[in-house]
Amino acid sequence: MKINCLYGHNYDSNIYIIAGEKPTIVDCGTGLLKIEVEEEIKRKINPQIIEQIIITHEHFDHCGGVRGIYELTNKKAKVMAHINASDKIEKGESDFAKMLGVSMPKMHVDVKLKDADIVKIGNETFEVIHTSGHTPGGMCLYSKKSKSLFSGDTIFSYGSFGRYDFPEGDVLQLKNSIEKLAKLDILNIYPGHETVVEGDGNKHMKMTLQNIRSLI
Repeated sequence: MKINCLYGHNYDSNIYIIAGEKPTIVDCGTGLLKIEVEEEIKRKINPQIIEQIIITHEHFDHCGGVRGIYELTNKKAKVMAHINASDKIEKGESDFAKMLGVSMPKMHVDVKLKDADIVKIGNETFEVIHTSGHTPGGMCLYSKKSKSLFSGDTIFSYGSFGRYDFPEGDVLQLKNSIEKLAKLDILNIYPGHETVVEGDGNKHMKMTLQNIRSLI
């Protein structure tokens, strides 16, 4: 399965483009770089074949651009997010967007996911893992076949993890979420920010677990 990463610039999250049987976008950035992002997506894939857009959590830097990408698909793609993230996405609620002097567009969520749901991405099936702590609606997506993890802002490369000092963040919940992920066999990590990890994901996961445990 080929996963293309558009690394985030400025405030944008990483954006992942996955081709295959179920062409998918994972996370959408803020939408503030709409033209550049859409041109990059078109270089990687015909946007009209994208069947689904998955948002890993409800923060503006991941879902602010979802309406623009949805429209790029000719309004054909289904928008998917965890059930606990969907309300803010649908209402366009974002304190971060207000801080930047912009508004988050309201966006319907077609599929409201929950823990242990199964989602087809590209050519593989991924399990939804609810990972609160950074936000109430945070989730990761894990494939047993390729041992790949879309980790949102729960964990990053080189032992780092998402902030828990934002409104509705919770360090104990984040620790529990990371401990849940640490039980998986992970080769590849596709995080919401920073660099992709391919081949030695367990090493990075162990560093993250040690670092979060050192706080508590």
